[in-house]
Amino acid sequence: MPPLRLLKQSDLLQKSSNTMEVFQTSRDRSVVVEASAGTGKTFALEELVLELALVERIPLQKILLVTFTEKATQELRTRLRSRLREIVDAAQSGKAWLGQEGSGSRWEIDAPRLEQLKAALLDFDAVPIYTIHGFCNRLLREFAFENRLLFDQQQANTRELMENRFRLFLRSRVLPPDSPHAPLMRLFLVHAEGNLETLKSELLQLMPQQGRLIPEWPPFSDVMQTFQKLLEDLRNLDQRWRKNPGNHPMREAFWLMNLHGSSEKGILSSLDRIIEVLGTEDLSTEECFLHLILSQPQKVVRPRCTKNMKDGKQYASPEDLPEAEKQWMEALGKIEGFLANNELLVEKPEQLKKLLKAWLIRELLPPLREDLERMKLEEGVYDFDDMLRIVEENLIPVQASGGENPLSPLTDAVRSQYEVAIVDEFQDTDPRQWAIFNHLFLKSTFHRLIVIGDPKQAIYGFRGAEVLTYLDARDSMLSRRDAKRLNLQRNFRSSEGLLDGLNRIFQSPGWFKNPAGMTYSDVLCGNPEIKLIDPLENRRPIHFFEIQPRFRIARNQLEKMKQKPSNPFPDEMMAALKRAAGTNCRSEVDFLKAVSRETGPELCGKYRNDLLNTFLDSNRKKSEQELAETIAQEIKGLLERKVLWHDGREKQGSPLKEHHICVLFRKTSEGEILSKALSRNGIAYAFYKQRGLFQTREAREILDLLNAVVQEDQPQRIRLALLSRFFGIPLEETASALTTQPKLIFHFRRWKQMAMDGETGRLFQDLLEQTRVMERELFLAPNERGVTNISQILEYLQQRIREHGLSLAEALRHLQRLIEDKSAAEENSDLLRLESEENAVQLMTMHSSKGLEFPVVFIFGGFSGDPPSEHYRYHDEHGQRVIRLFGRGVPEAFDEETEAERQRLLYVALTRAGGRLYLPYVNFLSGNKPLRWMKYKPCCQQELMPSLDPIIEEIHLQNEDPSPSSTRDAFPFSSSTVIVSDTTQNRVADQKQENSDTELFQGIEEELENLMKRSGIPHQQGESREDFIHALKKKRRGFVVTSFSRLQKEREHGRRSNPGRDSNFTLPHFEARAEDDFEETREADEPESINAESPASSKQADPSMLKLPGGASTGNFLHEILERIDYAQVLGSTSTEEWAQNSGVRQQLTRIAEKHGFSEESLKEASSLVWHTLTRSIRVGESSSLKLAECEKRIHEMKFYFPLPDSRMPFTLLGTEDSRSLWDGEGWRVKSGFLNGSIDLVFEWEGRVYLLDWKSNLLENYSKQRLAEAVCEHYLMQLQIYALATVRWLKLHDEEAYKKRFGGILYVFLRGMKDVDAFHFERPSWTKLKAYESELERPRRSYPAAISA
Repeated sequence: MPPLRLLKQSDLLQKSSNTMEVFQTSRDRSVVVEASAGTGKTFALEELVLELALVERIPLQKILLVTFTEKATQELRTRLRSRLREIVDAAQSGKAWLGQEGSGSRWEIDAPRLEQLKAALLDFDAVPIYTIHGFCNRLLREFAFENRLLFDQQQANTRELMENRFRLFLRSRVLPPDSPHAPLMRLFLVHAEGNLETLKSELLQLMPQQGRLIPEWPPFSDVMQTFQKLLEDLRNLDQRWRKNPGNHPMREAFWLMNLHGSSEKGILSSLDRIIEVLGTEDLSTEECFLHLILSQPQKVVRPRCTKNMKDGKQYASPEDLPEAEKQWMEALGKIEGFLANNELLVEKPEQLKKLLKAWLIRELLPPLREDLERMKLEEGVYDFDDMLRIVEENLIPVQASGGENPLSPLTDAVRSQYEVAIVDEFQDTDPRQWAIFNHLFLKSTFHRLIVIGDPKQAIYGFRGAEVLTYLDARDSMLSRRDAKRLNLQRNFRSSEGLLDGLNRIFQSPGWFKNPAGMTYSDVLCGNPEIKLIDPLENRRPIHFFEIQPRFRIARNQLEKMKQKPSNPFPDEMMAALKRAAGTNCRSEVDFLKAVSRETGPELCGKYRNDLLNTFLDSNRKKSEQELAETIAQEIKGLLERKVLWHDGREKQGSPLKEHHICVLFRKTSEGEILSKALSRNGIAYAFYKQRGLFQTREAREILDLLNAVVQEDQPQRIRLALLSRFFGIPLEETASALTTQPKLIFHFRRWKQMAMDGETGRLFQDLLEQTRVMERELFLAPNERGVTNISQILEYLQQRIREHGLSLAEALRHLQRLIEDKSAAEENSDLLRLESEENAVQLMTMHSSKGLEFPVVFIFGGFSGDPPSEHYRYHDEHGQRVIRLFGRGVPEAFDEETEAERQRLLYVALTRAGGRLYLPYVNFLSGNKPLRWMKYKPCCQQELMPSLDPIIEEIHLQNEDPSPSSTRDAFPFSSSTVIVSDTTQNRVADQKQENSDTELFQGIEEELENLMKRSGIPHQQGESREDFIHALKKKRRGFVVTSFSRLQKEREHGRRSNPGRDSNFTLPHFEARAEDDFEETREADEPESINAESPASSKQADPSMLKLPGGASTGNFLHEILERIDYAQVLGSTSTEEWAQNSGVRQQLTRIAEKHGFSEESLKEASSLVWHTLTRSIRVGESSSLKLAECEKRIHEMKFYFPLPDSRMPFTLLGTEDSRSLWDGEGWRVKSGFLNGSIDLVFEWEGRVYLLDWKSNLLENYSKQRLAEAVCEHYLMQLQIYALATVRWLKLHDEEAYKKRFGGILYVFLRGMKDVDAFHFERPSWTKLKAYESELERPRRSYPAAISA
């Protein structure tokens, strides 16, 4: 049989005009391949493997392939297996050539090579293709003896270990009085935030990180010893003066010093605090230390003085002071110098809390690490981050003598197993990973190391990956004699025009300046057939959306300008501007014209630049919304005008579809803005990795369920699983379900046996069949997303178990880690797949887009900066990693590294496009060059704009003076302006609103038709589809709205903002949240101020108003006190003062007041209101009274779900004259048919359950009549829903049970409880309650006239 020939196609192996250097297997043993985005890196890696296998005859099992994500590992394994299968099939069929024929370098598959490939295919599962952590995990398992580990050592979760160990560590090592850490911990608890959860969280975050911690504070005990000596010296000098009565001499000296006017108050205040500290004898050394830091001694030691002596001043500077005062200043200067040298000075009092926490973290981190490591060793476990450390320590053992390390047993074992290591995505490596590969392969003369990466795509610095490590590794590898550096310069992803434009952008000054060693070389087009054909002429490969400026003259702004001495405008101009107040313009020209009409052309021209600068409305949010709307309309246009996409592989192009389009943004919040714009325009979209697959509710429920399977002997585990959607058993029935449904226990035992037998695939299949969760979720929500998530998570677990040989318990620990660690979840490329999303525009963050490609890409957002960091991570001047825990300002090196990473992130985003790239652009304000039309902080767009400025100028020049068509065709840039009028936005929103409800209902109807054909969902004989869906909707759980008062407030807001609107209204859209997103800020009980229409409010305000102002903040403050205090302590006190002065109560109340920003006086008033409220007798019903403090059985903030029968209809209840007049014509939209609420207090008294709602309203009086009016006017709907929700919760199915068990509803108006019985009690009759319910459940088949209109 003649040999099969294959032409080598990668530029790494085939010489061409573009590639002079190629990989030579006989000589190159240390190879660095740098591959720009889209240059076929994975294909090149496949060919490298074939070259090593076919030329050097290296078995595939001896070639270690390492990449950094599970997805890349799976893709590489699939592609390599397919390539080998294709070659073997072609060779066996007798073909002479496979693929393209040619005279270049090629492989020949003869009989021996064919047998080699067939053997490799038969044992392909043994081919070592791993992630870096998968590789290390395999080393720990296979070479346990060489690693000096127990054979049954298992992977554990650091977070779980930390939960169990942290408090024990504090009790045993930190809090004992003789502990060296106790004084610092005491200061942290008393004078800082004292939040142990925050402390634990930050320690856990720093635990695996490597780097030098700064400031390098000495131990706290050593600092105290030195400080005590310095303090004694200063006190000895100070005490001499205090023997004599009268003013302190230093005060007199500073009063006579020629201090600078603006600094004098601060200097004298600091001096007073220092003198007070020195005169207080009962302060401990630690407290003196703290108070001296707070006094800011640097202001006193180096006071700011003026040059010209003022009248009455005697000393020009501290040097002129008398000798005794000088000695005092010198002693204070020593303390200040000591604090400064140790970086212990603060500029603001609030910095002291950060200082104490940072110091405590620095002291506790080393012993906590030791403690945790010792516990892991004792229990025989290791965590995810330990893998790399253990492997490194056993590969490169530390020699006490400092001599050269002998080869460790693990090194010998690994080197004997592998001959070559190929590491993909090497720019994402960290120092420890590089140390492992360096030691195993680069330092061996008999092994090869090939790394492939692109430093321009190093965007995971926040995970520990460092581009500096890559650059250092590259230098080390290229220093060898047998080294070679290769480049992939041909791009097979993008069109020629797009690449020309990108080359121009990235060649602009400022790109890839840091760190040194980063370069950009022009990328060539590898496939000229790639193109996007658009009939619209003004759309080139790179198109800019030019964001337009807004100018606004506001009356309040003019009033403020009058009072400023820096006002640039004369009185004549200000008078004209006042006449122009209210002007809103969308361009510089229109604004200047509008102003000129009032001021005259001459005056307007004179102050032109000042006018533009002063009245520019640079609000970013408005511009972002307009940009989002413009992108949505552009996408709509692309889909409507039948754009063709040629991917270069097919002869004919295909119409551009939704899934060909991707929009990238920096933050998820920007994606939310965009998704709303797409929805308004009727464009389907899919949010890629929204929250992450492992941060979904489905992931947590699967974890609970499988934990119950593994630990089926623990009833609490099973009860938790029963609450999930797999079973959907209500909370109050979970305890009895285990006895009333014996099959449940049987199933859990059977599933556990499957897990023990290693039949996890069968286990997962049986779980789905027995629980029928897929059918229920698909129908009841309809929750297609949830069904997809469940399927994918189980798929992922099964794959993980199969590939890594894990038990189910080990897989669940891995799942737990993914759920708790979002960054780890992203490493596994957890794409939330959905079949219907194949025809949807893809929305994703720039980080998530790495490795993906799309014909059309829009860049949206990136205008907001990163959130402030608690700890700054960067490299010092020696290239060493530094973690700064505390300090002034932002380190310059941190800024430089952050800016460089933002550039690299932009590079990744811009190189995702194949045919067209859309970019936003913000121009300069005329005559104010540094100022752009829109504000943005250090962010991605800040890095991009300077390189676009010359391109935009060229576009404008071409538009003014059109070039020949040949020149225009070669120019890859075009632009259009972003202007979206409010009218257009409203029209699009209205049009979308009219269609959305009908489409949703049709989708449910179609799904119902399909599901009722199956046997999985039982229904009664002859039951109609409408009745069936109506019955099931009452039982379903899904998305919910979390606050009723928000709905009421939105209704009131809509009425105020549109006072004259008629029946042509639109349904307001309320944001829905998943059930796991219930942590909501409490809604206000009242407006921010007293109702201006109230006649009493203008005559006599409540006295408490002076101490507790109206508004949401006061309501939140009072609610939190009532939720957190111990009612028994209130009951045991005889007065407000006695209760509030209890040390524990006092500390708790103070913390709540500080959290909400209330003063001591406000706290006293709030404490009085709370005490009187809880101790006043309240009459409920005809014969029963109670004190709320006496209620022992109570639930605070009880959440509940409330089903709506038809979420597309206006929400109405009885008890009102007319539902339409109540809501002023507004209906409510609730996704998936549920409202969710939170009841302030549910308590049981004398066998009955009562509901209570706290109200902090300011009323003109608190008479019974006024309170009844307030409840009827504002809270009637809330009262009715509360009653219905509670009756359903308690399962009160008849009138007798209702009368026996339900007590009623209390509205307690806190501000009036000091003086009167300021509460309203109501207990609806059973007849009225059923009327509410029947009205809610009454089927509706048509829309009211107002809506259909």
